[in-house]
Amino acid sequence: MLAKTSPTLRLFPTTVVESIKHTSETAKAMEADLQSVIERLNQQEELYTASKCEGAEAEQGCSEITGQLSQTYLEMLNLMESRLPVMEDSVRATNTSLERRIRKELGRKTTPRGLQKLLEKTPLKSSEPASYRRRSGRLSEKFRQYYRLVATTPRTGAGGSLAAVAAEIYLDTREVQDLIALTRDEISRAKLMIDLDQIYGIITPEMFEMVGRVKTIIFGETGEEEGIPDPPQGNLKAEYESPLDM
Repeated sequence: MLAKTSPTLRLFPTTVVESIKHTSETAKAMEADLQSVIERLNQQEELYTASKCEGAEAEQGCSEITGQLSQTYLEMLNLMESRLPVMEDSVRATNTSLERRIRKELGRKTTPRGLQKLLEKTPLKSSEPASYRRRSGRLSEKFRQYYRLVATTPRTGAGGSLAAVAAEIYLDTREVQDLIALTRDEISRAKLMIDLDQIYGIITPEMFEMVGRVKTIIFGETGEEEGIPDPPQGNLKAEYESPLDM
């Protein structure tokens, strides 16, 4: 009597692997575009705080600092507004292609109860609304690690590890989509306030919060670190380790 074997899964065909790679490259390009403007905002914010300009924006010196900070802030909003749709499209394409494979492979070769158990064991399962809660690490680095992981994994295989990787990447891309949509809404609101001349030339806490949100979604900062972090160093372990737990 032949031993019972697990069904073969084809979760990472070339199209899915290349989609993950493209998402990493798109995120890296956006980070490069944003890095200089974020660095200038950091420097100008430090100068604004050190010069005790809060509440004294009209005074000589502070007026110039405030104007420069406001201009750089608007530059960041415009840059994000132009870059985020491309990033959103790339993440959505990865999410859609992976969802299609999961539905085809797991839906056909895994029982509903087995699929439910898999998703229950996968990180990022949350019923809470989307928020700026990404962990540390650049967005491009996360997807680069995903690409290296799936590119070195057999395209077909049995067992739960391959399915767990697919489910984790799927849930993560879905969360990133939510974060991008939330950020685009916030940018639209911030630009509307500027267009209505309600806050332009006046530094508000909301402006600093927006800068923090941009750094959170793109560079993975949580507010506990200053500046833009360097990408994680080192190679992936031979055994699968969730990039979300790093």
